Amino acid sequence: MKRIVVSTVLCFLALSLSAHAFDGNRKGFVIGGGLGLAPVSSWSLQNSPFDENRAGIGLNLIIGYAWDNHNMIVYEGNVVGYSSRFDGFRTNNGLGVIENKPNIGQGYNGASWYHYFTEIGHSWFTVAGLGVYTMDVENLNSNDPGPGILLGGGYEFAPHYQIGLYLSAGSSSNGMSDYDNAHLSVLFTAIAF
Repeated sequence: MKRIVVSTVLCFLALSLSAHAFDGNRKGFVIGGGLGLAPVSSWSLQNSPFDENRAGIGLNLIIGYAWDNHNMIVYEGNVVGYSSRFDGFRTNNGLGVIENKPNIGQGYNGASWYHYFTEIGHSWFTVAGLGVYTMDVENLNSNDPGPGILLGGGYEFAPHYQIGLYLSAGSSSNGMSDYDNAHLSVLFTAIAF
C-alpha cells in the first residue's frame, strides 16, 4: 500500500511540474531550435594557403534553463552545412578518404547565455557562448574539436519566436592538420518555455 501511495504522489508531482514547465513565462525549462542561412562559412588550414569560404544552411538547437524572464543559460549547438568547392581534394592518410567536393559540417557546441532586454514578446537580445568548435568533412574519420566562441544578437518579435545573427569561431583538427573555422548565420528560432 505504501508503494502505491508513494507512486501516486510522485506521479501527480511530475504531472504538475510538467504542466507548469511550458506556462508562457521564460523562467524555467527552455528548449528550441532554428533554421536559416549562413552566408559566410569558412575554414583555413593553419600555416597554409588552403582555405574556403562558402554559403550554407544554418541550424541551432538549444536546451537549458531561464532563471528569470531576461536571462537564460543553455547548451547550444549552432552549426552550418555546405558542399565544398574543392575538386580533386582527395587524400588517403589512414584517417579516411576525402571525396571530390565533400559535404562539410562545422559549428559551435557549448554553453551560451542569452539576455533579453525587455519582457517577453518584443525584445532585443544578446547571446555569448564558450565551448568547442568542430568541423566534420564527409568520409574523414578524424574530427577533433578545439576551443570555440559564439557571439550574437537579435530580436524576439513574438512570444516563442525570434530572429538572430550569430557569429561563431574556433579551431579544429583532423589529426594531421589544424584548422581555423568561422561562420556567420541568420537564424529563425522557435523556443518553448
